[in-house]
Amino acid sequence: MNVSVIYKANVTDEVLDALAGSLPAIISELLEVRGAKIAILKPEQISLQFSLANTRDVGADLRIIVLARSVGPRTSAENKLATAILDKVLPLAGEKFSVAVRLYLTEIGAAEYTPA
Repeated sequence: MNVSVIYKANVTDEVLDALAGSLPAIISELLEVRGAKIAILKPEQISLQFSLANTRDVGADLRIIVLARSVGPRTSAENKLATAILDKVLPLAGEKFSVAVRLYLTEIGAAEYTPA
Protein backbone atom coordinates (compact mmCIF):
# COMPACT_ATOMS: atom_id res chain seq x y z
CA MET A 1 0.00 0.00 0.00
CA ASN A 2 1.25 3.45 -0.87
CA VAL A 3 0.62 6.69 0.95
CA SER A 4 1.82 9.99 -0.49
CA VAL A 5 2.05 13.08 1.68
CA ILE A 6 2.41 16.25 -0.33
CA TYR A 7 3.17 19.27 1.83
CA LYS A 8 3.74 22.96 1.31
CA ALA A 9 6.89 24.71 2.52
CA ASN A 10 5.11 26.26 5.51
CA VAL A 11 4.46 22.85 7.13
CA THR A 12 6.86 22.35 10.03
CA ASP A 13 9.23 19.42 10.50
CA GLU A 14 7.47 18.56 13.78
CA VAL A 15 4.20 17.96 11.93
CA LEU A 16 5.93 15.90 9.23
CA ASP A 17 7.74 13.83 11.88
CA ALA A 18 4.46 13.22 13.70
CA LEU A 19 2.83 12.08 10.46
CA ALA A 20 5.76 9.80 9.61
CA GLY A 21 5.51 8.16 13.02
CA SER A 22 1.73 7.85 13.29
CA LEU A 23 0.30 7.60 9.78
CA PRO A 24 1.21 3.92 9.12
CA ALA A 25 -0.53 2.80 12.32
CA ILE A 26 -3.57 5.00 11.62
CA ILE A 27 -3.97 3.65 8.09
CA SER A 28 -3.40 0.00 9.01
CA GLU A 29 -5.90 0.21 11.86
CA LEU A 30 -8.62 1.79 9.73
CA LEU A 31 -8.18 -0.29 6.58
CA GLU A 32 -7.81 -3.71 8.20
CA VAL A 33 -10.59 -6.13 7.34
CA ARG A 34 -10.84 -8.73 10.05
CA GLY A 35 -11.35 -12.32 9.05
CA ALA A 36 -9.70 -12.06 5.66
CA LYS A 37 -6.05 -13.08 5.65
CA ILE A 38 -5.32 -11.20 2.45
CA ALA A 39 -6.50 -7.94 4.00
CA ILE A 40 -4.48 -7.98 7.23
CA LEU A 41 -2.40 -4.87 7.05
CA LYS A 42 0.59 -4.12 9.26
CA PRO A 43 2.09 -0.64 9.66
CA GLU A 44 5.42 -1.82 8.21
CA GLN A 45 3.66 -2.80 4.97
CA ILE A 46 2.73 0.82 4.28
CA SER A 47 5.06 2.78 2.05
CA LEU A 48 5.18 6.50 2.90
CA GLN A 49 6.41 9.05 0.41
CA PHE A 50 6.84 12.71 1.35
CA SER A 51 7.03 15.34 -1.40
CA LEU A 52 7.35 19.09 -1.26
CA ALA A 53 4.58 20.77 -3.23
CA ASN A 54 5.40 23.14 -6.03
CA THR A 55 5.07 26.83 -5.17
CA ARG A 56 2.25 27.09 -7.74
CA ASP A 57 0.18 24.34 -6.07
CA VAL A 58 -3.08 25.50 -4.58
CA GLY A 59 -5.24 23.76 -2.00
CA ALA A 60 -4.49 22.26 1.38
CA ASP A 61 -1.13 22.60 3.13
CA LEU A 62 -1.03 18.83 3.55
CA ARG A 63 -2.47 16.39 1.03
CA ILE A 64 -2.56 12.73 1.98
CA ILE A 65 -3.25 10.33 -0.87
CA VAL A 66 -3.85 6.68 0.03
CA LEU A 67 -3.76 3.98 -2.64
CA ALA A 68 -5.10 0.75 -1.16
CA ARG A 69 -6.66 -2.52 -2.16
CA SER A 70 -9.95 -3.74 -0.83
CA VAL A 71 -11.46 -7.22 -0.63
CA GLY A 72 -14.95 -5.91 -0.10
CA PRO A 73 -17.42 -4.38 -2.53
CA ARG A 74 -16.93 -0.72 -3.30
CA THR A 75 -19.51 1.34 -1.49
CA SER A 76 -19.63 4.65 0.28
CA ALA A 77 -17.02 3.17 2.63
CA GLU A 78 -14.31 5.20 0.89
CA ASN A 79 -15.79 8.45 2.17
CA LYS A 80 -16.19 7.08 5.69
CA LEU A 81 -12.61 5.78 5.76
CA ALA A 82 -11.19 9.03 4.35
CA THR A 83 -13.12 10.95 7.03
CA ALA A 84 -11.79 8.63 9.75
CA ILE A 85 -8.21 9.12 8.51
CA LEU A 86 -8.72 12.89 8.43
CA ASP A 87 -10.13 12.88 11.98
CA LYS A 88 -6.99 11.12 13.26
CA VAL A 89 -4.55 13.25 11.24
CA LEU A 90 -5.99 16.67 12.16
CA PRO A 91 -4.69 16.61 15.76
CA LEU A 92 -1.20 15.83 14.40
CA ALA A 93 -1.30 18.74 11.95
CA GLY A 94 -2.61 21.28 14.41
CA GLU A 95 -4.91 24.15 13.60
CA LYS A 96 -2.37 26.11 11.53
CA PHE A 97 -2.38 23.76 8.55
CA SER A 98 -5.17 22.64 6.27
CA VAL A 99 -5.35 18.91 5.45
CA ALA A 100 -6.98 17.01 2.59
CA VAL A 101 -7.28 13.21 2.37
CA ARG A 102 -7.92 11.22 -0.81
CA LEU A 103 -8.50 7.49 -0.54
CA TYR A 104 -8.49 5.30 -3.63
CA LEU A 105 -9.62 1.71 -3.09
CA THR A 106 -9.20 -0.87 -5.81
CA GLU A 107 -10.72 -4.31 -5.57
CA ILE A 108 -8.51 -7.37 -5.27
CA GLY A 109 -9.52 -9.78 -7.98
CA ALA A 110 -8.59 -13.35 -8.69
CA ALA A 111 -7.57 -14.65 -12.08
CA GLU A 112 -8.55 -18.13 -13.16
CA TYR A 113 -7.26 -20.17 -16.07
CA THR A 114 -8.86 -23.39 -17.22
CA PRO A 115 -7.14 -25.40 -19.96
CA ALA A 116 -9.44 -26.31 -22.85
